[in-house]
Amino acid sequence: MTNASPKTMIRNAYDILSFQLAGEPRWLDTDMYDIVATTGGTQKISPEQLKLLLQNLLADRFRLKVHWETRKTSVYALVLDKNGPKFKESAEVQEPSINTQKGLGRAQMKGTREPISILASNLGNQLGRIVLDKTGLRGVYDWMLEWNPDLTVDSSRPSLFTALQGQLGLRLEAQKGQMETLVIDSVERPSEN
Repeated sequence: MTNASPKTMIRNAYDILSFQLAGEPRWLDTDMYDIVATTGGTQKISPEQLKLLLQNLLADRFRLKVHWETRKTSVYALVLDKNGPKFKESAEVQEPSINTQKGLGRAQMKGTREPISILASNLGNQLGRIVLDKTGLRGVYDWMLEWNPDLTVDSSRPSLFTALQGQLGLRLEAQKGQMETLVIDSVERPSEN
């Protein structure tokens, strides 16, 4: 990792969105670190193994201690609009990918061979709130979504809510739900190598 904040490392290690973290000191966002680590083996590391290795590194070098809490919160349910989805199952043979780009008055999210749960997770990141996949769609899909991320800026693009309905045939419904929250009990700046 290069120029990564401890908060980013924690998010990657525990597979959470930024708003699922509680009790963090400010320096977790502002301090930046480079990490060069080896496993001592030649085999390829799975994403799950990488998360565990990163959790161990954070516990060892940052003295990170955490616990999980389930908290009641406002969530969105991603549901099918009355006319159904406006995208199709993927026929691509390439690797799954998701790419989000933002600029002044414009944002674009393109998914290739991804399940709708990945779309929901990425929407949650955009909205700062958990988005639950309640579509019932179980395949992998290709989609393109374009919207205006800042409604104070003039743009010909619609809001994210309007874009979801018009471009993908999906809606977000506000609901009450549960959110798993990672609570930081203690964390320290690491010593120099």
